[in-house]
Amino acid sequence: MADTGNGTTLTLSSTGAVGNVRRITGNEETLGKIGVSHLGTTGHNEYIPGDLSEPGEVTFEVELDPTTAKPGLGTVETATVTFPLGSGGSTAANTAGTGFLTKVSEPTFENETLMVRELTFAFDGKTGPTHTVQS
Repeated sequence: MADTGNGTTLTLSSTGAVGNVRRITGNEETLGKIGVSHLGTTGHNEYIPGDLSEPGEVTFEVELDPTTAKPGLGTVETATVTFPLGSGGSTAANTAGTGFLTKVSEPTFENETLMVRELTFAFDGKTGPTHTVQS
């Protein structure tokens, strides 16, 4: 059943919970293709799947808490995104994997605007990303 993202949390293993998450871009894993066309090929180029996929990266927008330390770039850690319980209330899921932050932005400071920080986390492909459904 469809649901909203309200209740989703983000935890980084060395930083801990990063505060109120406002937005998470979904991870996109990609797999390359290898051309296998030859001079006898007609009609269309032909391909086989590559051997190794790109694990992707995720961007998080979080509310800035100026009393907490800025997360560090390049520290290998595990990112865990915990999904909210579904509308049935009986199952939840998470996506987790090791990687490192490649971007930590400072907020724009202006009147009547919430301070938010943007974090980009690149999965390193060593552990996950793995999506796990829990009962």
